Amino acid sequence: MTYIDNSIKSYLKIFIVGIFIGCITRLLDFFSLETLWSFSSIQTALGFWIITNTLIVVFSSSNIAAGVSSFLYMFGMTLSFYGLLPILGIYFPTYADGFRLSLFLMFTIFSNPFEVSAYNLFYWNNDKLYNSILHALPVGALFSETVAVFINLVIHHTFLFQFIMDITGGILFMVFFSKKVKNKRLYFITILISMILFYFALYHREVSTWF
Repeated sequence: MTYIDNSIKSYLKIFIVGIFIGCITRLLDFFSLETLWSFSSIQTALGFWIITNTLIVVFSSSNIAAGVSSFLYMFGMTLSFYGLLPILGIYFPTYADGFRLSLFLMFTIFSNPFEVSAYNLFYWNNDKLYNSILHALPVGALFSETVAVFINLVIHHTFLFQFIMDITGGILFMVFFSKKVKNKRLYFITILISMILFYFALYHREVSTWF
């Protein structure tokens, strides 16, 4: 079943969702990272963005719809995340700097890999052997962050919310995608390999400083 198609109406809905999510993540700034739950961690870690962009691909009708929707979602999120600063600055001195154009542009550019990934991941719908590899990639990425966040949880007693979200999303995607892949053995092997590769590429250096 698809809900996101190549239409202005569909893209507008995704953009509005992105704006809404951006407002939520900005408001989560009021929760400290230095607590057990660390609710504001969803804006600093990749797990939430992997989960939501993967869902965009799952519910898209084409690779173009997936790529464009991912871009509009991330752009809307970034726009409201930084656009809310001037409003909050009226009431909270912490946000008195106002709209930060340089950060807005930087994170808009940094979000490009999500759009490219969404465009290419949609090809997992093809009845080809590589669909097993494509389905495994977001799962492996989520599990790699799960490992890093778990280590952080054990050492610093923070990021419990991020850990629960990552491991839950990883397990649900793993089970759901396992019913769609062409080769289950290749699928699970790719999950393991991609988890290791993503961990050492994205998290190993940071984790090593915690010990």
